[in-house]
Amino acid sequence: MIQSIKSTVIAVGMVFTASTASAYSNDVTCNADFAYDIEIKGDKLTFSSEDQQKVLITSNDSLYLDGEKQILSPQQLTLLQQYNEQVRDLLPAASGVAEEASAIAIEAVGMITAALMQDQPEKAEEFMAKVETISSDLRKHISQNHFRPKGLESYLESSDFEAEFEALIETAVTDFVEGHVGEMIVAAMSGNEEKVKAFEQRMEAFGKEMEATMEARAEKLEQQAEELCMLVQKVDQKEADLVKAFDKFDSYQLITD
Repeated sequence: MIQSIKSTVIAVGMVFTASTASAYSNDVTCNADFAYDIEIKGDKLTFSSEDQQKVLITSNDSLYLDGEKQILSPQQLTLLQQYNEQVRDLLPAASGVAEEASAIAIEAVGMITAALMQDQPEKAEEFMAKVETISSDLRKHISQNHFRPKGLESYLESSDFEAEFEALIETAVTDFVEGHVGEMIVAAMSGNEEKVKAFEQRMEAFGKEMEATMEARAEKLEQQAEELCMLVQKVDQKEADLVKAFDKFDSYQLITD
């Protein structure tokens, strides 16, 4: 039963880290590469590379490429307006997936610390703080107003979340078992089967509750990820339409396959 609980929480950690890197669903896999950092500041949308602004779209749908204003036809302007709106929608959707995945991990950790670390409040607090740090660090790279794909990729690659998460679970489970194994052995040897059975039932109930909770949250996350993937595809298609109508934008495409 303890192993089942551990496996469930580790699986949540894997979902957490995978979901921040890409959108996915049962029907669609979406691993688009983004060429630029994206930032929304009020009515300005900018694409930047190495802190150098490459693309600027303003409130009146003026387009600047490397600081040079572009003259657009009515057709090109319409496509730019649509493109601007879709990219602006992309950031909240991507941030929503990351936030939901983070919330799932934090909830899972909260459940396991409440169940297994009641007598170790300091360790429980430390355990929770490590997961909350991951969430905080992610917000440096992705939010409703900015997305830094290369920074996010580098951060994920440099941090072995799965191994760290598993190590935390191992510690929690080991400490819990060590704290109760003697008590259970004494109860079993003294014939106190009711106490042993009550302990087993408590652990089994916790495992089932956690599994049910995480499955429900994972379904919501998958739906959000699928919606994000579809939005990425729409932006990619609109960008292709813009390039077709205004070939100079070809060298400034946000999404590369």
